Amino acid sequence: MKVGIAYRAGNLALIFIKEQFKEPIALFWIIISPCAAFYLLALSKGESLAFSDDYIQRTAWFYAYIASNVALFGFSFYIIGRRESGFIRSFVYNQESRLVFLIAQNLAYLIISAIYCAAFYLSTRLPFELYSIREFGFILINFQISYLFFCSFGVLLTLLPINFQNANTLLSALSLAMLVLGLSQGVSDNFILEVLNTSNPLWHASQLMALGFNQQYEWVLLSVFLFTVSMAISVKLLRINPVWSRY
Repeated sequence: MKVGIAYRAGNLALIFIKEQFKEPIALFWIIISPCAAFYLLALSKGESLAFSDDYIQRTAWFYAYIASNVALFGFSFYIIGRRESGFIRSFVYNQESRLVFLIAQNLAYLIISAIYCAAFYLSTRLPFELYSIREFGFILINFQISYLFFCSFGVLLTLLPINFQNANTLLSALSLAMLVLGLSQGVSDNFILEVLNTSNPLWHASQLMALGFNQQYEWVLLSVFLFTVSMAISVKLLRINPVWSRY
């Protein structure tokens, strides 16, 4: 990679990170709401907040859900937003600038996703036991792999001819469908639900979080492959909204 490309991408990534944390609504939904849901779910079952079961097994679904939200509503949604605002049309005008933009977007949201993962870990680990750097490292690796997998599909959605509002509706419906389908398996042994969940990305991501990359290496390889291919396609086909002159 050229030094100039890496430098420009790094500077742009810093701007994207600062921009993300100026959005209080996004901060609430991706960081605070999963933590609140975790504790409210435990309280609704009449459990005390001193848990005795395995932390990773209990929180796998939450980490998978956060990874999907950062990828879909952070990484992918903001690409569509920048396209709608004219940013891509104004500054991403050739293949090299597309490469810089996508590298910056990837760097920014890899860092942001790690921050969200750490925030959830710090907020939910103490009721089980003390913090563990080794455990968090294990969780973070699996979390980032899950994030890259969801990015693979999210970035392909940005190639569709849809606007910001339609993208929000589509991503919200997709996220809700994955969540409901996955949670339904926990309360029912229905064979159809089991079959449907084999194609549910959120369920597979939760399995990766629960079992780890060493037991899910096929899923890891698939995630890396899909991410690489989708990014290569995006560098070539990144959609740019035309700007029509009024004169």
